[in-house]
Amino acid sequence: MLSAIEAAMVDHFGHRPQRASVSFVGVDPIEVLRFEPIPGERAYLTLGMARHPMTGSAESVLSADGPRAELMLHVRDPTDEHAEIWRKLAVLAAAPAVEGVVYAGGMTMDIGEPLVAASACVGVVVVDSPLRPVAGPSGDVSILQVLPATSNELAWCRVHGSAALRERWLDRDADLLDLTRRAVPLD
Repeated sequence: MLSAIEAAMVDHFGHRPQRASVSFVGVDPIEVLRFEPIPGERAYLTLGMARHPMTGSAESVLSADGPRAELMLHVRDPTDEHAEIWRKLAVLAAAPAVEGVVYAGGMTMDIGEPLVAASACVGVVVVDSPLRPVAGPSGDVSILQVLPATSNELAWCRVHGSAALRERWLDRDADLLDLTRRAVPLD
């Protein structure tokens, strides 16, 4: 299944990715693939989260048919100043196995620390990706996009919803590819 996901991403982006891998105790390794869709931009994609279906932490038995997904983060980083962002993405990808998180469009995840040095963004908003799901032997694997968000934006999103936050971002021309952007005014 993971080879089918990687092949679909290579086909989509048109080139082979750079890759990194991290292991967490008790969890299968998570790889992060790095594509460069255009010069200066990076698309990071997890590979390994979809090995197992996501099962909520309240469930006493692991789901055999739960949803499967991988995460994608798209950023502008022409000088590779934020190349270590892949580690935070890997932590997010391990959350289903470690904490019983079931990712779905519209949810937020607060990491509790800046995504990269000098970033006000401390978490992400999970949204449906423009990338199509990848067919696998155990069902489709969704590619969910994560959008960096500040602590104020995450709190506001939990009250008003992700669609309202995305509308605010759009209205205020927020550059969601910039990991060092400031929070948008939410009044």
